[in-house]
Amino acid sequence: MPRTLTALLTLLLSSSTLPAEETVDYLRGVKPILAARCFSCHGALQQKSKLRVDTVELMKKGGTSGPAIVPGKSAKSLLIDHVSTKDENDRMPPNSEGEGLKPVEIALLRAWIDQGAAGPADEKPETDPKDHWAFKTPVKVAPPKPGNPIDAFISAERDKRKLTPQAPADKRILLRRLYIDLTGLPPTRAELDAFLAADAVNPQSAYTEVVDRLLASKQYGERWGRHWMDVWRYSDWWGLGAEVRNSQKHIWHWRDWIIESLNADKGYDQMVREMLAADELYPTDADKLRGSGFLARQYFKFNRNTWMEETVEHTSKAFLGLTMNCSKCHDHKYDPISQQDFYRFRAFFEPYQIRTDMVPGVTDFEKDGLPRVFDCNLTAPTYLFIRGDEKNPRKDQAIPPGLPEILSFSKLEISTVNLPAEAHNPGLSEEVLATHLLAAEKQITDAKAALELAKKAKPETDQTRTAIVVAEKSLALASLQPDLIRARFAAEKARLAMAANAKEVARAAALLEKKSAVAVAEDALAKAEQEIAKALAAKKAENEKKVVAAKAALAKAKKDLETPGETFTALRGSLKTLESNLEGEPSRSKPYPTTSTGRRSALAKWITDARNPLTARVAVNHIWARHFGKPLVATVFDFGRKGAPPTHPELLDWLAVELMEKNWNMKQLHRMIVTSDVYRLSSSSAQASGDTISLDAENRYYWRMNPIRMEAQVIRDSLLLLSGELDQTVGGPSIPAADETSRRRGMYFVHSHNEHNKFLSIFDDANVLECYRRSESIVPQQALALENSKLALAAAEKIAKRLNEPNDVAFAKAAFELVLGSSPTKEEQAECVNAMKELKAIATREKRADAAMRARVNLVHALLNHNDFVTVR
Repeated sequence: MPRTLTALLTLLLSSSTLPAEETVDYLRGVKPILAARCFSCHGALQQKSKLRVDTVELMKKGGTSGPAIVPGKSAKSLLIDHVSTKDENDRMPPNSEGEGLKPVEIALLRAWIDQGAAGPADEKPETDPKDHWAFKTPVKVAPPKPGNPIDAFISAERDKRKLTPQAPADKRILLRRLYIDLTGLPPTRAELDAFLAADAVNPQSAYTEVVDRLLASKQYGERWGRHWMDVWRYSDWWGLGAEVRNSQKHIWHWRDWIIESLNADKGYDQMVREMLAADELYPTDADKLRGSGFLARQYFKFNRNTWMEETVEHTSKAFLGLTMNCSKCHDHKYDPISQQDFYRFRAFFEPYQIRTDMVPGVTDFEKDGLPRVFDCNLTAPTYLFIRGDEKNPRKDQAIPPGLPEILSFSKLEISTVNLPAEAHNPGLSEEVLATHLLAAEKQITDAKAALELAKKAKPETDQTRTAIVVAEKSLALASLQPDLIRARFAAEKARLAMAANAKEVARAAALLEKKSAVAVAEDALAKAEQEIAKALAAKKAENEKKVVAAKAALAKAKKDLETPGETFTALRGSLKTLESNLEGEPSRSKPYPTTSTGRRSALAKWITDARNPLTARVAVNHIWARHFGKPLVATVFDFGRKGAPPTHPELLDWLAVELMEKNWNMKQLHRMIVTSDVYRLSSSSAQASGDTISLDAENRYYWRMNPIRMEAQVIRDSLLLLSGELDQTVGGPSIPAADETSRRRGMYFVHSHNEHNKFLSIFDDANVLECYRRSESIVPQQALALENSKLALAAAEKIAKRLNEPNDVAFAKAAFELVLGSSPTKEEQAECVNAMKELKAIATREKRADAAMRARVNLVHALLNHNDFVTVR
């Protein structure tokens, strides 16, 4: 009896030959070895030396060196020679593919050949990669039935398999499902009552009106923004102390851009273009530039290669469903992506760096600013790393940007982008000017207030008189700033425009700058003299040295004022992020390039081209997965030949083409999904027939809805909403992760590799390094969080007090419906009422105040710990 590969290899662990009585099973034992180690070079992807080893007949046929195997004669088989040779230059697989075959694997190949190299008569070679479903243009076939196309495709597949769908979900359960799916929040009692009343009059319009209202709500952008933040690896900055090592400070601007874009119904394709190339496509549009936070988030201070490799990996996974990272060291083993392709893809990103642009009203980049990307090093070369080793680059030839041949549906056109002046010199922006002037006016106001305060000080002493002098000097310095700012702005504009009066304007700015330098020195001297007046005797000598230094600085400033020249400092409107831990301030302060390479805009155009077979499919798959709890393609970031095939290929393609034809409008796709009959099915299998369950226990064909565990943010936000505590302010800076007092939505907490909100982490919050699908654990800490956390305990009390019902029967029903989103059965309601009765008796015996309310609070607390609270049914 042939044994499995595992059994055979186990048997061979202490031997290099196969026992004579053991017959090697080619399909179980030999072919898996060849597929894993040999097909990538000698299969459908490549045929090095014109050899293929993906069928027995092709091995017998051989390549340029002759047959690879000689049945019955392993000693004369080239395959064995090459896999067993000690000469590393001749060994197969080559060093570039990693370790050679293990002795037990070689022994298995020998034994199979010596036994006659038997294989199936009908064995087929690997299919051409061009025929792989994901590399072919999606086709929108006509739905097999009338009505909602989703229902048509799903029901056709169910009919083929004789599967009986479940009945529609209870109206309360359905409404809760819809609210949580579209907004991440459960419905309130008022919203539930309003829906049930409208449903009693016109069920269809009542439901669709709620759908439209929720899609139009600001909470929709937050709910789906958090989903896309998972896929796009949103992370606040982290590092050591105040040092940024990963991501960027103020990256929350990108998060807000995601939310606002979704609420504005911006097309998915447009969002992708802005994330990859807003700086080239919309170089002066600050709102769109926020989108480039996708690339700013990839920043890693200590290794540019790691930064670039993660950019390639997660751009290809997130938008294309391709594992291009698997071709960094060698050609991809399963997909037609060469090692060259990996570095060609990297070359699109090679020139980019990150800067923080000034935002209106804030001149301090530590307090706020807009992190965005720009092409900084326009001629930075991309080199292939031999075996992926960054210490071993091939510098004989720089690699230009390019695409895998199988996906090159048109010629890649890259054109240099000439940037407007405000893009490469942000100090010329009127908003930057206004921000600097606003700061200057505040400086004057503060200086005047300080002077008034100094003049009012009593009694009059040397110290109070000195304080007045200091305040006067500070006011004099502040008063110069508005004119200086305007002069610097005008001079830089004139310089770039090569205006006839450019030198004259520059001289005016230089003069004011030198006057300001004198005022700075006078201010510093006054403060140094003030310190002498305050200093103890032991410190006077030290302070006198400061006065001497301040006087010398003032003398120099006055000397410079005599010949102000034409040199001035342009207004700062941006701060470049350090490229690495080795970059210094002189390099950091260089002017930005006046052009951009155009590489990333060309890439963005290619990714969002309707002829790209991957982009729309990947987006649809993510959206579907979050509505139904599982995707149409299980390997959400791998649509390649190693990934899973779609369970419903025609449906996936129909939705992908529909998305593109409707201008990549995601709201219309959500609307189609949530108004389908399949979405509105019950998730219970209690009434399912035995045949249906046995034929499709995993619900691959959607005969019922899938119950879905709430994400961490939804659990927390639901507790706050039901208790009337949720602060629904949208956007703004991230909240400290440890702030337990915040009542904002969970998506606004600081979320990085180093900082996590504890409650959210317990319920499997997104992994910032990679989260194409969230994991779902069941651990004791989750039950303890809902049982003992301050958040859950406070929520139970507030919910109970808000449910102002006249008696326990009404309270039990209202609490059940509000917390769990369904009506209790008679038995459940009776249990709740009896529990409250017992709880009141206990509280009374213990002489607790307000025993009736304590019983109600405890019931709500119990319901919050019910599995149905954290489950979308």
